Amino acid sequence: MLSRRVVLCTLILLPSLAGVAQSSPNLRHFGRNALVATDETVHNVSCFLCSAEVQGHTTGSVRVFAGHVFLSGSVAGNVLVFGGNLTLTSSANVGGYVFIFGGHLHQDSAANPPHTVFPPIIFLPLILIIGAAIGVLIVLTRRMVRGPIAYPPLPRL
Repeated sequence: MLSRRVVLCTLILLPSLAGVAQSSPNLRHFGRNALVATDETVHNVSCFLCSAEVQGHTTGSVRVFAGHVFLSGSVAGNVLVFGGNLTLTSSANVGGYVFIFGGHLHQDSAANPPHTVFPPIIFLPLILIIGAAIGVLIVLTRRMVRGPIAYPPLPRL
């Protein structure tokens, strides 16, 4: 009885396991730099509080938060850099869009220009609106915490 269940579960899960084994892995790092070597292929590269260097090939996207990206290989998807710089060499190739928030784009003169670069000044009105909303919430919260003002009773005549 138990062996039938094992065989049945294996037959059900076998197609999904074969798909996982054939796909390229994701590369996720927190606090340490990510490197995609020249002969290496990964799907997505995600890095938080670190930098990424792509010399090989990625079939997905590259996302870096609070770090820099050095790209000398190819990226089939998008490149997102939040709080850092993007460096493109002459052999770099980006298939999707490039988004840079709070950083700069450095590229060789022979490099293909990226599709889109958003300078951080575009988001200044949004940041001001969010800051004003937070300020209003702080003022309202302080008024609610203090409670109503208790006035002394009026003197009787």
